[in-house]
Amino acid sequence: MGKVLNISASDRGQVGSANSRRLRRVGQIPVVVYGHGKAASPMSIATSLLGQLLQHPGLVEMACDDGSKRLTILKAAQRHPISNDILHLDFQEVKMDELITSEVRLMAEGEAAGIRQGGQLEQVMFELEIECLPMDTPDMIRVDVSGIELDGALHVRDLVMPEGVTAVTDGGLVVFQVRTPKAELPEETEAETEAETEEEASAEKKEEK
Repeated sequence: MGKVLNISASDRGQVGSANSRRLRRVGQIPVVVYGHGKAASPMSIATSLLGQLLQHPGLVEMACDDGSKRLTILKAAQRHPISNDILHLDFQEVKMDELITSEVRLMAEGEAAGIRQGGQLEQVMFELEIECLPMDTPDMIRVDVSGIELDGALHVRDLVMPEGVTAVTDGGLVVFQVRTPKAELPEETEAETEAETEEEASAEKKEEK
């Protein structure tokens, strides 16, 4: 079970791009909380919380201005197209007895058998979409890669999921693979390249005559 991240959130009242820019200037990020059958709630949180939020895949409990607490999950982050700074966050309020979908990080454990055969382990998928009850959301899923042979792969359908957690991502997609390193061709020296160029030019002149 993943831990619950507790944060404070303030009612931001006004909406719109001008108000959002004002909030960001004073160290706040505009957010919206979507609830069950409720109108969307425009709120704001401290910019200093972004690091924790973006690394936390599980539940986020918001302590609101009115003294209430709302259990949510982070659903989307809007970024600036150039600076990549976070501009806005969307949260979804959840109920403890309802299944939710979320994304969790994948991390390799162990040494793949194919590495001892000269291969290289490649992680193809870094996040997995899952479905579970809110309190069953894991912080991450650790994947045992020790059984992957050279030129072999481990797919989503092969993952051992925590109890109560189901993978939503296509089971046929590759998560990890061990590949044979590509042989590097020796680089041509500058002199060899120039010699070949001169020979080609000389041959072209002979053909023209």
